[in-house]
Amino acid sequence: MWDEEVDVVCCGSGFGALAAAVAAADAGLDVYIAGQGSATTGSVIPGPEAPWLGSGIADPDTRDYLDALSADLKPVTDAEYDSGLTVRPVSDWTPVSGRGRIAPFYGARLQEWAQDCLTSPYGVLYTRLADRGTTSMKTRAGEEIQVKVLGTLDADNAAGTAAVVGDWLSAQVLDRQIQALDNSTLQRLVFEEGEILGVVLDTADGPLALRVRHGVALSTEPRVAGPAADGQLIEPGKPLQVGLVGYSASRFGRVELLDHQPDTTRSDYCRSGGVQDAPRESYRSRARRG
Repeated sequence: MWDEEVDVVCCGSGFGALAAAVAAADAGLDVYIAGQGSATTGSVIPGPEAPWLGSGIADPDTRDYLDALSADLKPVTDAEYDSGLTVRPVSDWTPVSGRGRIAPFYGARLQEWAQDCLTSPYGVLYTRLADRGTTSMKTRAGEEIQVKVLGTLDADNAAGTAAVVGDWLSAQVLDRQIQALDNSTLQRLVFEEGEILGVVLDTADGPLALRVRHGVALSTEPRVAGPAADGQLIEPGKPLQVGLVGYSASRFGRVELLDHQPDTTRSDYCRSGGVQDAPRESYRSRARRG
C-alpha cells in the first residue's frame, strides 16, 4: 500500500510546517514536506466557513480527527486573527529539571494556546506529542514552555519580519536537502486502531501514500492576508533566534522570534547563558507582540 516510508511528514506551506521539518531534520529524522507555494507567499486562504484545520479535506476519519482537536474552541467566524510574528524577549532562563516532578496541567491555558496557534499563520499541529526535541524552560512569569531553537537570523537591512523569516526557513530546508513536493495537498490521514500510520497526498501524478514512523506536522491556516503583508520590521544587524515554542501536553506549536535582552537585575533565580537546547545555555522570557 505504501509508496514510501519516512519518519515525519510536514504538510502545508506555512511557517509551522517548514520549521517542524527543519527541527526534525536536525534531530536526524527522515523528513518529507508536502505543500503549496512557499513560506513567503503562504497558502490559499480558506473561506470564513472553513473548519479550523484541514480545509478541503473530506475523508470522514481525517475530518473527525481534526475537528475533535478544535471542538472546544470558539467558532471560526467569531475568532480574532493576528498575522504578526510573536517576538519573545529573552534574558536569563532556567531550564526545568524533569527529575521527580510532573508539570501541572492547565486545561484552560492549553485551550487558549491552541486558539493562539490556530489564529496565527505561524502555527503547527503535531499528531504526536513525543519526539519533538524541545527543551523545557520556565519564563519569568513562572510558566513552563517547550522551546526548540532552530538557528539565528541576522537581517542586513530593514525588511518585513515575515518575509525575512520565510526566506530564512526556506533556505534552511534547502541547506538540509529535505525532500519537498510542491503543489501537493493532504488527502487524508491513514489510521489503524486509532493510531496514525501515514498520509495520502494528492499530487499531479496521482495519490501518494507515505507511511510515517514519528507522526505528521500540519501547518495552521491563515484566515487573513498573507503573513508577508504585516508591517513588522527587523532591526538591521540585530540577531534574533528562530524557535518553535509550545506547551507540554499540547499538540500545537508556533514559530516565534527570540530577542536576547540581558537581565541587568540578577537574582539567585537567574542564570546567565544563551538560548540553546543545552540546559546550561538558557534564558527566561516574557512574550510580547512585535
